[in-house]
Amino acid sequence: MEQRESIQTYLQAIELCDAALSFAVHDLKILKRKAMAHEKLSEIYLEQQQYQVAIESLKQAIAAYKSAFSQTRNDADAISYVGMLTEKLGELQSVQKQYAQAFDSYQQAISIYDTALKLAPDDSCNHALKAGGLTSLADLQTSLCQYTQALSNYQHSVACYDTSLSLNCFKAVEFDKARTLQKLGTCFEKLSLHSEALSCYQAAMEVLSQLPPDNKYVRCLREQIQKLNCLE
Repeated sequence: MEQRESIQTYLQAIELCDAALSFAVHDLKILKRKAMAHEKLSEIYLEQQQYQVAIESLKQAIAAYKSAFSQTRNDADAISYVGMLTEKLGELQSVQKQYAQAFDSYQQAISIYDTALKLAPDDSCNHALKAGGLTSLADLQTSLCQYTQALSNYQHSVACYDTSLSLNCFKAVEFDKARTLQKLGTCFEKLSLHSEALSCYQAAMEVLSQLPPDNKYVRCLREQIQKLNCLE
């Protein structure tokens, strides 16, 4: 009942925003409010597992944010936020097995992060966001057994994480890089490049070993290293 009322509230808010925009098409505050209402609707629909409706609401949120932020083209943070939502759209599409659409969304997100980086090349967070987008794209390609393409994107992701860490050494980014290295190692292993895979696993373990020994990533990584050591 409460969620139904919330949905109705946001739908009414969108109607009011549309009415106001008919008199002030480029009003920044109204465009942002409309975008936020669509974004909140998407979150509610996702909680209700209404995935397709959540996807459509998120698309509308992205479109509204783009209209709003087109008036502040030099705001790197605003641009990267649109990138994050576009990447989230790719994740939802991937879950729904809309692989072609997910691929396009991930590509768009990476392009948006590049735009933000042109404005703020020394922003470590935007480099990390781009790295995450590349990893998401590579994850999709891995799930489709496109290992050669995934390999290139994982490698590019690691390079972006390195740039981010050279600007600001955040522990969370170190762990994200280590997880990507583990995935890169798995990709090398799928391509029977065992030496390269082992190097990636070992580099990942240097960071992930800081986690508890029973952590699922640490356990998996330990098993992967042991398996490759037995092959040598």
